[in-house]
Amino acid sequence: MDYGFVPQGGSAIYMDPSVIRNAANPTPDGFPLDTNFEIADLPVKLELRYAIESKRAANGLECPKTEYKPMNKKNDLTEDEMNRRKVRRMRNKIAASKCRMKRKQHVNELMTASEELESANSQLESDIACLHAEISQLEQMLQGHKCIAHGKLGEDRGQA
Repeated sequence: MDYGFVPQGGSAIYMDPSVIRNAANPTPDGFPLDTNFEIADLPVKLELRYAIESKRAANGLECPKTEYKPMNKKNDLTEDEMNRRKVRRMRNKIAASKCRMKRKQHVNELMTASEELESANSQLESDIACLHAEISQLEQMLQGHKCIAHGKLGEDRGQA
């Protein structure tokens, strides 16, 4: 959808003739009525620009022309500043490389420690399973021993 913006001198000015036609007949809320499109369909910047330019056109004022001049920072720097900037960038590059290497090493150390802990955990779990089996075996032996012991104990008491 073309909104009629034409760049002139680094700025864009709304050139739709309906803006000027409708500026003479604004609606009760102060905004001109344009049947070509809904203001709500425009992006926020365009909507604001449209409203401002419509009001200015209604008052017979021209839209201000804004020229943008990009700043060339590289041309403004002295040779010494450029060298300092280059050295700072090299130092930063080296520091970033060292940081990435340290992070990789730390991650590797954590992975190794994690694997060791998982191995120790599985070993302990198998030890627990063995101990539970041994407990069951000892309880069975104890139950068998108690039965024999109760019989002998009753005989010993009866004889005494």
